[in-house]
Amino acid sequence: MDSRRLYNDIQLLKRRIVDLEMGEVRLEIDFVSGQGQFQGELLVCGTGSHEEVSGSHLVFLDDTENWRRACAGNKNSGSAELVGIAVSDQPHTNGVLVKGLFNISSSYVSGSSGHFATGSQVFISPHTSGSLTTTLPSGSGEIVRVIGHAINATTLYVSPSPDNIEV
Repeated sequence: MDSRRLYNDIQLLKRRIVDLEMGEVRLEIDFVSGQGQFQGELLVCGTGSHEEVSGSHLVFLDDTENWRRACAGNKNSGSAELVGIAVSDQPHTNGVLVKGLFNISSSYVSGSSGHFATGSQVFISPHTSGSLTTTLPSGSGEIVRVIGHAINATTLYVSPSPDNIEV
């Protein structure tokens, strides 16, 4: 490691210590540059996870305390439930990102050419469970719920709205 990079890393750590002392939270996109990387609030709860859940899936906590893949095409599949991004295939053990930054693979972006348009709203996909979309759900019975906003083509600011509308 060269001395300039070491100096920059030390300065960054100093800023973080000050932020912690002041009670501030700083999310930096540089720390989520690779697929599956995240930064923010993790929630660890629940008694289990459905076998189809894997890391990077959009999930919801069902009434049996199991994490399942969310889908805007099915009522009570993330429309009004607690939602977030699973950080592994065992979100009940390793956590769910409920607020923060997440770098997501195009495999989990439905439609939208597999990527996000910077600044766009991101919704629960009504067609592919566990996926996200920037296309507004518009089919009869589909649920519209904003999950966050795109920071760039692959990075999502996760901040689920508590509101939802059935089309």
